[in-house]
Amino acid sequence: MALGGLVVATAAWAEDVTITSVGQSSDAMMVKVLMKGMAIDPGYDSVFSAQALGTQKAIIVVVGGSSKGLGAAGVTLEQERLRARLLLQEARKRGIRVVLMHIGGARRRGELTDTFIEATTGFADRLIVVASGNLDGIFARGRSPGATLTEVETPRATVPVLGATLEDWGVK
Repeated sequence: MALGGLVVATAAWAEDVTITSVGQSSDAMMVKVLMKGMAIDPGYDSVFSAQALGTQKAIIVVVGGSSKGLGAAGVTLEQERLRARLLLQEARKRGIRVVLMHIGGARRRGELTDTFIEATTGFADRLIVVASGNLDGIFARGRSPGATLTEVETPRATVPVLGATLEDWGVK
């Protein structure tokens, strides 16, 4: 009986929160792994679209550009940027909360990633970033009024911040 409850709880998480990549780096999969360590099994779709939105209470957008990842996904920079904008606009319209994460730090920054950061930060309710990736303040400049920005030192240090955010938002 206890196992059945665990299965139901895990299924609820998948319905409540979905992770997607913007830029098609492997960082989004790393966030999924970190969340599994928190006993959370979120939905995951690297090309999650506005049309796929359902009953989610939150989406986690992990920003990190990878030309190899874009190629593997069969999308161009412009197509990826448009997908992200449409997804985030629809999420906002539906009242779905958005966590934007950048865990790649300075090594994941550059012109490609910056394009995606600039296109998405204004839609986030919460930004959680590895500090070395925000030395120029790009996340602070682009965030919407009222959005909270937290800098951490390592990807693993995002766990308590993300957990507290989801709990505050009623994502159980």
